[in-house]
Amino acid sequence: MFKSYPIEIMNSNELILYYPSELKFSDIQTITFGSLTVSCKAVPQKEHTKTITMTKSLANHLHIPDLPLRLHLFEKEGSLFIGPIVGIFTAGFTGFPGNPMGSRSYSLSKFFLTFEQVGVLPVVFGIQHIDWEQGFVTGYVYHKNKWKQIEVPLPNVIYDRLPNRAVENLQNIQSLKTRLQEEYAIPWFNPGFFNKLDIYNRLVNESAVNKYLPKTVPFEEKSLKDMLFEFGFLYVKPDHGSSGKGIYQIQTVDDEIFVRFRDNAGNNRLIKCANITKLCNFLQEHLTGPYIIQQGIKLFRVDQHIADFRIHTNKLPNGKWVVTTIGCKVAGTGSPTPHLLAGGQIKTIEEIFPDHEERKTKTKKLVEAALTLSKYIEKNINGIVAEIGFDFGVDKSGQVWMFEANAKPGRSIFNHPQLSKYERLSNKYLLLHAVKLMEQVITNPEKIFHEFVLQ
Repeated sequence: MFKSYPIEIMNSNELILYYPSELKFSDIQTITFGSLTVSCKAVPQKEHTKTITMTKSLANHLHIPDLPLRLHLFEKEGSLFIGPIVGIFTAGFTGFPGNPMGSRSYSLSKFFLTFEQVGVLPVVFGIQHIDWEQGFVTGYVYHKNKWKQIEVPLPNVIYDRLPNRAVENLQNIQSLKTRLQEEYAIPWFNPGFFNKLDIYNRLVNESAVNKYLPKTVPFEEKSLKDMLFEFGFLYVKPDHGSSGKGIYQIQTVDDEIFVRFRDNAGNNRLIKCANITKLCNFLQEHLTGPYIIQQGIKLFRVDQHIADFRIHTNKLPNGKWVVTTIGCKVAGTGSPTPHLLAGGQIKTIEEIFPDHEERKTKTKKLVEAALTLSKYIEKNINGIVAEIGFDFGVDKSGQVWMFEANAKPGRSIFNHPQLSKYERLSNKYLLLHAVKLMEQVITNPEKIFHEFVLQ
């Protein structure tokens, strides 16, 4: 495990840094913080002091912010690297200093609960906060219960928290990503939203995980008829959708077709279509953008309401995937899905399965599915992924099904008072992953550049 040290500033006009004597470094000629490098001498502490002590002049040259910091030290070929600066890249800034990211400000502030413990400097920033000529970012940190803007060098690692696909697909955002990755070789993790059909197609031929995948095909009239004939129960979903928006549950009962959906006013609706032609006409009137058809699964119920599971996984610095959170979403009355925006509610797995043995059996199956799918998604996609949010269903026979994998999972599950502590753990793992990426860039930049930039 990496070790971080507190930063101390001493009054002096010299450019010098003292590092803990337990670190055996060679002759240091330069010191780097983020993208900024300064020619400087670094020597071990005379005492067994476990701090990084630097002169005020050096801190100013490196643009070390006036914050309580613990950071890591990495050395290579006479250069000493301090960090990491973890850029949390997003959009939708409000211009209000007290609430700079609007409704997402509270969630993003939670990354600052563990930053000293992990040994990183998180900075929330957007495209407008970069000074390309100087190589600086004027981003936001959360300190003493308020947001504050600071100027730091370009970050070592970037964690992508763009709010939606529309923003992600903007040309200036795409150009920014390309420039930071190719010109500056900055690793960028969790880039891009997953598309349902793309993930399905990448996994369906993997024998270790295809048992978890409901059959999924692009929306076409013929496919709708074939799938309805084959299963009698379907979901029609936006391929690029999120939060349960635009989903239609379709089921045949005694030769009649029933459709459940949530209308534009937010009401749960149930309509009947006399035949497949009328169903197709109804859907063609309502669907916009690419849609998929997914095999319906008869889910187990909680108090007569369908329920599924949100599982959050994180990748540790050692490369191992772990389950950070398991929660259950129980559908609201008349809702086609258990999404919270459609009236669903969050429950813990203890609330759903009060019997210890049943809970143990169900949890084991869910965890096994989540960890196996995390490994195979990572294997089959481009880019670096460090967290995944899964929506799993369990049918009446106990079989686990993956309905969706999310590269930018929402945080609403952590609103449950018994699950809130796991958000802190998940954020801690994300920041630890950033430390590992910084170390990899320094020790093996060719590998990082080849695997994460040129693919």
